[in-house]
Amino acid sequence: MRPLKFIDYDANNNASSRPPIAPMARLYLKLVLLIATLLLSNASYAANFDVREYTLKAVFLERFTRFIDWPEDTSQKNSPESFIISVMGNPEFSELLRNIYQTQKIQGKKVSIQDINNPSEIQKPHLLFISDTSDETLNSILELTRDTPTLTISDTEGFAEKGVMINFFMSRNQKIRFEINELAVKESELYISYKLLSVAKIVGED
Repeated sequence: MRPLKFIDYDANNNASSRPPIAPMARLYLKLVLLIATLLLSNASYAANFDVREYTLKAVFLERFTRFIDWPEDTSQKNSPESFIISVMGNPEFSELLRNIYQTQKIQGKKVSIQDINNPSEIQKPHLLFISDTSDETLNSILELTRDTPTLTISDTEGFAEKGVMINFFMSRNQKIRFEINELAVKESELYISYKLLSVAKIVGED
């Protein structure tokens, strides 16, 4: 078992290259404008797809990457073209991500969104978002991504305990929160900032 790998952007020379986190008031304003634009656009979403909720989750994805580093000797780190996000079984979220990141970058790269419908289609993305799926399919996904520098994220109850690195959940006051599986992070090749761990609910501790 690898020790948990931390990065400290206060002391890291790469910190200056990271975009600063916007003040909360400015961030809320941007989100309000973005949600309003999406709701008024011609994009069609399923009736049970909450645009407001998933817009916030889409923004969280980029925020997470500010506190995570990919190993230098990997195709993900060295790819000069795109930051690749694969979405498993949630085409509405894929469409929303394309709308949001069509002009925005992640880690200085253009964002490429890929839809996948089964584990065999996973092609070493930087980030893999996993929608609600069967235990069998989830196990297949985690077998393929274990010991790789692919950040796995979901929003299904119990998925963090089953091995997904980051899982969204709703708090009692209906706020979006997230939990991190510490063991899953240890088994990956990713470097994570202690600052991200400090604001998450931790599961899978030693």
